[in-house]
Amino acid sequence: MKRYCVPLLLTVLLAAWPAMDARGQAETAQAHVAAAKAAVSPTGASAQPWHAFDSAFNQMCAEPKPGAQPPAVGHDVPLEPGEAAKLTPTPREKWYAPPAKVFDNLYYIGTKTESTWALTTSDGIILINTNFDWVTPQLLDELHTFNLDPANIKYAVIVRSHSDQSWGINALKKAVPSVRVIMSQGDWDFLANDNSPARVKPVKDMVAKDGQKVTLGDTTVTLYSTPGASAANLSIVFPVQDGGQRHLAAMIGGTTMNLVQGGVQVFPDTQTMIKTYLASAKRFKEIEDKAGVDTIVSIHGALDNMFAKIDALHARKPGDPHPFVSKDAVNRFSTIVIECAEAKLAWAGGK
Repeated sequence: MKRYCVPLLLTVLLAAWPAMDARGQAETAQAHVAAAKAAVSPTGASAQPWHAFDSAFNQMCAEPKPGAQPPAVGHDVPLEPGEAAKLTPTPREKWYAPPAKVFDNLYYIGTKTESTWALTTSDGIILINTNFDWVTPQLLDELHTFNLDPANIKYAVIVRSHSDQSWGINALKKAVPSVRVIMSQGDWDFLANDNSPARVKPVKDMVAKDGQKVTLGDTTVTLYSTPGASAANLSIVFPVQDGGQRHLAAMIGGTTMNLVQGGVQVFPDTQTMIKTYLASAKRFKEIEDKAGVDTIVSIHGALDNMFAKIDALHARKPGDPHPFVSKDAVNRFSTIVIECAEAKLAWAGGK
């Protein structure tokens, strides 16, 4: 009987291996979720409630349901001719947010959910993202609140080809024909072949290169390739001014993962998508650390508690720190992005 013990033991172990492996993956994922959760709340004597990132954690660290695929962006099937008419604009009362001067050279003119920013320089304006096409003209009008002229927009940096960042390109071009629009090659290619909304496709303009510096007057914006949220999205670093103090802001070009965009599968599989996103997130954190980034500017206001920070800015007293400036917040936000991606990779069975 002894000669059967070893094969029998191996059979039992092999049968148990998938369950053991799945348990190990779940434990690994939960360890990363715990690390992300620990980064949600601000620390130290200067901690403020607007530097908490509950929304970012809840969005990025949500465990996928068994068998679920990453969400699609836009329509997951092509629209037939004429169907674009069904894409009705969101009523103004549901998207409108008051514009705000956030730094001496940076203005928020976005909506309640989608961020659009105007970065002023000594030689004109750099727009960051255009938003939806039906909103863009109204957002440009908000510049007049600050005695800024939309005609002075010289560049528009589009961090990714998602509808809420890129659909307004044509509306911007119509309002300011001379503006130069900058986007990655991959995202220009996507928009050229996008089969979701039957809108007029934008004409390709400037192609962003990794590490490219876009200088306008006294201001330089540096572009970095950080694929993941789209197959070729960008993240950016740029200077902001608060009185006599200079700070460095960063916008991570994507905090979601989308296997399908506009009816097109943009990554070969889920694990490739997550690994690509994770590598980009880690690389951009290194860039932030090396550059000394101390300010977060998000593509979606809820992610970094932006509107609470704007409220704090309005109540700011002379000598108070700027609510948007916090190196601790920058580090914790990056930690949440990375740790939640690690958790998603473990849930997907990756290493």
